[in-house]
Amino acid sequence: MNLRQLEVFHAIMRTGSVTAAAQALHVSQPAISAVLKHTEQRLKFKLFERLGGRLHATPEAQALLADVNEIFGRVETLGRLVQDLRDGRSGRLVLATSPTLVNAFLPRAVARLRARLPAVTLAVRSLPTPLVVEAVARREVDLGLVYGPVDDAGVEAELLLTSEIACVLPRAHALAALSQVQASDLAGESVISLGAGTRLGQAIDQQCLQAGMAAPLIAIEASSSVTACLMVGEGAGIALVDRSSALSRQFGELVFKPFRPRIAVRIELIYPRQRPRSLACSQLADELRAVVAPEAG
Repeated sequence: MNLRQLEVFHAIMRTGSVTAAAQALHVSQPAISAVLKHTEQRLKFKLFERLGGRLHATPEAQALLADVNEIFGRVETLGRLVQDLRDGRSGRLVLATSPTLVNAFLPRAVARLRARLPAVTLAVRSLPTPLVVEAVARREVDLGLVYGPVDDAGVEAELLLTSEIACVLPRAHALAALSQVQASDLAGESVISLGAGTRLGQAIDQQCLQAGMAAPLIAIEASSSVTACLMVGEGAGIALVDRSSALSRQFGELVFKPFRPRIAVRIELIYPRQRPRSLACSQLADELRAVVAPEAG
Protein backbone atom coordinates (compact mmCIF):
# COMPACT_ATOMS: atom_id res chain seq x y z
CA MET A 1 0.00 0.00 0.00
CA ASN A 2 1.35 3.38 -0.96
CA LEU A 3 0.81 6.51 1.14
CA ARG A 4 -2.26 7.62 -0.79
CA GLN A 5 -3.88 4.22 -0.35
CA LEU A 6 -3.05 4.25 3.35
CA GLU A 7 -4.56 7.73 3.63
CA VAL A 8 -7.82 6.63 2.00
CA PHE A 9 -8.02 3.46 4.11
CA HIS A 10 -7.37 5.45 7.28
CA ALA A 11 -10.00 8.03 6.38
CA ILE A 12 -12.67 5.38 5.70
CA MET A 13 -11.90 3.55 8.94
CA ARG A 14 -11.99 6.84 10.85
CA THR A 15 -15.18 8.23 9.32
CA GLY A 16 -17.10 5.00 8.63
CA SER A 17 -18.07 5.68 5.02
CA VAL A 18 -16.69 6.48 1.59
CA THR A 19 -18.71 9.70 1.43
CA ALA A 20 -17.41 10.99 4.75
CA ALA A 21 -13.86 9.98 3.82
CA ALA A 22 -14.14 11.96 0.58
CA GLN A 23 -15.30 15.02 2.51
CA ALA A 24 -12.46 14.66 5.03
CA LEU A 25 -9.86 14.42 2.25
CA HIS A 26 -11.51 17.12 0.11
CA VAL A 27 -11.88 14.90 -2.95
CA SER A 28 -14.82 13.36 -4.78
CA GLN A 29 -16.54 10.14 -3.69
CA PRO A 30 -15.71 8.39 -7.03
CA ALA A 31 -12.01 9.20 -6.46
CA ILE A 32 -12.10 7.52 -3.05
CA SER A 33 -13.94 4.51 -4.46
CA ALA A 34 -11.39 4.16 -7.26
CA VAL A 35 -8.44 4.23 -4.83
CA LEU A 36 -10.14 1.69 -2.58
CA LYS A 37 -10.87 -0.63 -5.50
CA HIS A 38 -7.29 -0.46 -6.73
CA THR A 39 -5.97 -1.07 -3.20
CA GLU A 40 -8.05 -4.21 -2.75
CA GLN A 41 -6.93 -5.47 -6.17
CA ARG A 42 -3.29 -5.06 -5.18
CA LEU A 43 -3.81 -6.65 -1.76
CA LYS A 44 -5.91 -9.49 -3.24
CA PHE A 45 -8.37 -9.33 -0.36
CA LYS A 46 -11.31 -7.18 0.64
CA LEU A 47 -10.96 -4.37 3.13
CA PHE A 48 -14.65 -3.51 3.39
CA GLU A 49 -17.98 -5.29 2.81
CA ARG A 50 -21.32 -3.55 2.33
CA LEU A 51 -23.94 -5.19 4.54
CA GLY A 52 -27.43 -3.78 5.05
CA GLY A 53 -26.51 -0.62 3.18
CA ARG A 54 -23.57 0.10 5.49
CA LEU A 55 -19.84 -0.33 5.02
CA HIS A 56 -18.17 -2.79 7.41
CA ALA A 57 -14.44 -3.38 7.82
CA THR A 58 -13.29 -6.95 7.20
CA PRO A 59 -11.14 -8.81 9.74
CA GLU A 60 -8.16 -8.14 7.48
CA ALA A 61 -8.83 -4.40 7.66
CA GLN A 62 -9.10 -4.58 11.43
CA ALA A 63 -5.74 -6.37 11.55
CA LEU A 64 -4.13 -3.51 9.60
CA LEU A 65 -5.71 -0.72 11.65
CA ALA A 66 -3.29 -0.58 14.60
CA ASP A 67 -0.23 -0.17 12.40
CA VAL A 68 -1.97 2.33 10.14
CA ASN A 69 -3.07 4.40 13.15
CA GLU A 70 0.54 4.41 14.35
CA ILE A 71 1.74 5.64 10.96
CA PHE A 72 -0.73 8.53 10.93
CA GLY A 73 0.01 9.34 14.54
CA ARG A 74 3.63 9.84 13.52
CA VAL A 75 2.50 11.92 10.53
CA GLU A 76 0.56 14.20 12.89
CA THR A 77 3.61 14.49 15.15
CA LEU A 78 5.71 15.40 12.11
CA GLY A 79 3.14 18.01 11.13
CA ARG A 80 3.35 19.62 14.56
CA LEU A 81 7.15 19.64 14.36
CA VAL A 82 7.01 21.29 10.95
CA GLN A 83 4.65 23.93 12.36
CA ASP A 84 6.97 24.54 15.32
CA LEU A 85 10.02 24.84 13.08
CA ARG A 86 8.14 27.19 10.76
CA ASP A 87 7.16 29.38 13.69
CA GLY A 88 10.62 29.13 15.27
CA ARG A 89 9.24 27.42 18.37
CA SER A 90 11.46 24.35 18.19
CA GLY A 91 14.92 23.25 17.15
CA ARG A 92 18.53 23.54 18.32
CA LEU A 93 20.70 26.60 17.98
CA VAL A 94 24.48 26.69 18.43
CA LEU A 95 26.20 30.03 19.02
CA ALA A 96 29.89 30.82 19.52
CA THR A 97 31.25 34.04 20.95
CA SER A 98 34.26 35.58 22.65
CA PRO A 99 34.70 35.33 26.45
CA THR A 100 33.91 39.05 26.84
CA LEU A 101 30.75 39.08 24.76
CA VAL A 102 29.38 35.90 26.30
CA ASN A 103 29.06 37.86 29.55
CA ALA A 104 28.15 41.32 28.26
CA PHE A 105 24.72 41.41 26.63
CA LEU A 106 24.26 37.84 25.41
CA PRO A 107 22.61 36.59 28.65
CA ARG A 108 19.76 39.10 28.30
CA ALA A 109 19.24 38.23 24.65
CA VAL A 110 19.15 34.52 25.47
CA ALA A 111 16.63 35.11 28.28
CA ARG A 112 14.40 37.05 25.90
CA LEU A 113 14.67 34.29 23.28
CA ARG A 114 13.76 31.61 25.83
CA ALA A 115 10.72 33.62 26.92
CA ARG A 116 9.52 33.70 23.31
CA LEU A 117 10.65 30.23 22.24
CA PRO A 118 10.86 27.95 25.28
CA ALA A 119 11.13 24.77 23.17
CA VAL A 120 14.32 25.90 21.41
CA THR A 121 17.52 24.45 22.87
CA LEU A 122 20.62 26.62 22.77
CA ALA A 123 24.31 25.75 23.06
CA VAL A 124 26.75 28.61 23.73
CA ARG A 125 30.47 28.13 23.12
CA SER A 126 32.99 30.64 24.47
CA LEU A 127 36.03 30.82 22.16
CA PRO A 128 38.65 33.36 21.03
CA THR A 129 37.44 35.35 18.03
CA PRO A 130 39.63 33.54 15.43
CA LEU A 131 38.25 30.18 16.56
CA VAL A 132 34.69 31.50 16.44
CA VAL A 133 35.24 32.60 12.83
CA GLU A 134 36.63 29.16 11.96
CA ALA A 135 33.70 27.38 13.59
CA VAL A 136 31.17 29.51 11.71
CA ALA A 137 33.00 29.09 8.40
CA ARG A 138 33.01 25.30 8.90
CA ARG A 139 29.28 25.44 9.68
CA GLU A 140 29.82 23.95 13.11
CA VAL A 141 27.75 26.74 14.66
CA ASP A 142 24.73 28.70 13.44
CA LEU A 143 25.75 32.15 14.62
CA GLY A 144 28.89 33.90 15.86
CA LEU A 145 29.18 37.05 17.98
CA VAL A 146 32.68 38.49 17.62
CA TYR A 147 34.93 41.50 17.49
CA GLY A 148 35.41 42.71 13.94
CA PRO A 149 36.20 43.42 11.30
CA VAL A 150 35.89 39.85 10.07
CA ASP A 151 37.17 39.12 6.58
CA ASP A 152 36.68 35.44 5.82
CA ALA A 153 35.25 33.97 2.63
CA GLY A 154 33.31 31.39 4.62
CA VAL A 155 31.18 33.82 6.64
CA GLU A 156 28.73 36.67 6.20
CA ALA A 157 29.25 39.53 8.66
CA GLU A 158 26.73 42.05 9.98
CA LEU A 159 27.64 45.03 12.17
CA LEU A 160 25.74 44.74 15.45
CA LEU A 161 27.27 47.56 17.47
CA THR A 162 30.13 50.03 17.34
CA SER A 163 31.51 50.26 20.85
CA GLU A 164 34.76 51.79 22.08
CA ILE A 165 37.54 51.22 24.58
CA ALA A 166 36.73 52.65 28.01
CA CYS A 167 38.76 53.16 31.15
CA VAL A 168 37.13 51.41 34.09
CA LEU A 169 37.77 52.83 37.54
CA PRO A 170 36.51 52.56 41.11
CA ARG A 171 34.25 55.53 41.87
CA ALA A 172 36.69 56.79 44.50
CA HIS A 173 39.68 56.81 42.13
CA ALA A 174 41.21 60.22 41.37
CA LEU A 175 40.81 59.74 37.60
CA ALA A 176 37.06 59.12 38.01
CA ALA A 177 36.54 62.89 38.22
CA LEU A 178 37.79 63.36 34.64
CA SER A 179 35.33 63.54 31.75
CA GLN A 180 37.70 61.36 29.72
CA VAL A 181 40.96 59.56 30.43
CA GLN A 182 44.02 60.13 28.23
CA ALA A 183 46.64 57.45 27.68
CA SER A 184 49.14 59.76 29.40
CA ASP A 185 46.93 59.81 32.53
CA LEU A 186 47.68 56.13 33.10
CA ALA A 187 51.38 56.61 33.88
CA GLY A 188 52.14 54.94 37.18
CA GLU A 189 48.79 53.12 37.29
CA SER A 190 48.33 49.36 37.51
CA VAL A 191 46.59 48.84 34.16
CA ILE A 192 44.54 45.73 33.48
CA SER A 193 43.66 44.88 29.89
CA LEU A 194 43.60 42.15 27.31
CA GLY A 195 46.86 40.79 25.95
CA ALA A 196 48.67 42.26 22.97
CA GLY A 197 47.75 39.17 20.93
CA THR A 198 44.02 39.90 21.13
CA ARG A 199 42.11 42.18 18.78
CA LEU A 200 41.38 44.69 21.53
CA GLY A 201 44.98 44.65 22.76
CA GLN A 202 46.28 45.21 19.24
CA ALA A 203 43.80 48.04 18.67
CA ILE A 204 44.95 49.88 21.81
CA ASP A 205 48.62 49.67 20.80
CA GLN A 206 47.99 50.69 17.17
CA GLN A 207 45.73 53.67 17.91
CA CYS A 208 48.04 55.05 20.59
CA LEU A 209 50.96 54.77 18.15
CA GLN A 210 49.00 56.54 15.40
CA ALA A 211 48.06 59.32 17.85
CA GLY A 212 51.72 59.78 18.80
CA MET A 213 51.13 58.54 22.35
CA ALA A 214 52.88 55.83 24.28
CA ALA A 215 50.66 52.80 24.72
CA PRO A 216 49.83 52.10 28.36
CA LEU A 217 52.00 49.51 30.07
CA ILE A 218 49.80 46.53 30.92
CA ALA A 219 50.46 45.24 34.43
CA ILE A 220 47.83 42.48 34.32
CA GLU A 221 46.65 40.66 31.20
CA ALA A 222 43.03 39.52 31.61
CA SER A 223 41.28 36.81 29.61
CA SER A 224 38.28 39.04 28.92
CA SER A 225 36.96 42.54 29.51
CA VAL A 226 34.53 41.24 32.13
CA THR A 227 37.40 39.56 34.02
CA ALA A 228 39.32 42.84 33.91
CA CYS A 229 36.33 44.69 35.40
CA LEU A 230 36.03 42.14 38.18
CA MET A 231 39.71 42.72 39.01
CA VAL A 232 39.10 46.47 39.16
CA GLY A 233 36.27 45.81 41.59
CA GLU A 234 38.70 43.91 43.81
CA GLY A 235 41.21 46.78 43.81
CA ALA A 236 43.79 45.25 41.47
CA GLY A 237 44.05 48.38 39.33
CA ILE A 238 42.17 50.16 36.53
CA ALA A 239 41.18 48.59 33.24
CA LEU A 240 41.03 49.33 29.53
CA VAL A 241 38.15 47.31 28.12
CA ASP A 242 35.35 47.22 25.60
CA ARG A 243 32.71 49.65 26.85
CA SER A 244 29.94 47.16 26.05
CA SER A 245 31.04 45.22 29.14
CA ALA A 246 28.95 47.72 31.08
CA LEU A 247 25.85 46.19 29.47
CA SER A 248 26.26 43.16 31.71
CA ARG A 249 24.94 45.31 34.61
CA GLN A 250 27.41 43.67 36.98
CA PHE A 251 29.55 46.70 37.72
CA GLY A 252 27.40 49.35 39.37
CA GLU A 253 30.25 50.23 41.76
CA LEU A 254 32.58 51.08 38.84
CA VAL A 255 32.64 53.98 36.38
CA PHE A 256 33.33 53.66 32.64
CA LYS A 257 35.14 56.72 31.30
CA PRO A 258 35.84 57.42 27.60
CA PHE A 259 39.46 56.62 26.74
CA ARG A 260 41.53 58.83 24.45
CA PRO A 261 42.70 58.37 21.79
CA ARG A 262 39.30 57.03 20.87
CA ILE A 263 39.48 53.39 19.85
CA ALA A 264 36.39 52.15 18.06
CA VAL A 265 35.40 48.52 18.54
CA ARG A 266 33.24 46.70 16.00
CA ILE A 267 31.00 43.95 17.32
CA GLU A 268 29.64 41.76 14.53
CA LEU A 269 27.23 38.92 14.01
CA ILE A 270 28.61 36.34 11.61
CA TYR A 271 26.79 33.52 9.82
CA PRO A 272 27.93 30.63 7.62
CA ARG A 273 27.98 31.88 4.05
CA GLN A 274 25.31 30.52 1.68
CA ARG A 275 23.52 28.61 4.42
CA PRO A 276 19.85 29.29 5.18
CA ARG A 277 19.26 30.68 8.66
CA SER A 278 16.72 29.00 10.90
CA LEU A 279 13.94 31.10 12.37
CA ALA A 280 15.40 30.56 15.83
CA CYS A 281 18.75 31.92 14.61
CA SER A 282 17.08 34.98 13.08
CA GLN A 283 15.07 35.61 16.25
CA LEU A 284 18.16 35.41 18.47
CA ALA A 285 19.81 37.97 16.18
CA ASP A 286 16.70 40.16 16.60
CA GLU A 287 16.97 39.87 20.40
CA LEU A 288 20.65 40.84 20.30
CA ARG A 289 19.81 43.90 18.22
CA ALA A 290 17.07 44.86 20.68
CA VAL A 291 19.38 44.49 23.70
CA VAL A 292 22.14 46.68 22.22
CA ALA A 293 19.77 49.24 20.66
CA PRO A 294 20.02 51.76 23.57
CA GLU A 295 23.82 51.60 23.41
CA ALA A 296 23.82 51.90 19.62
CA GLY A 297 21.56 54.91 19.81
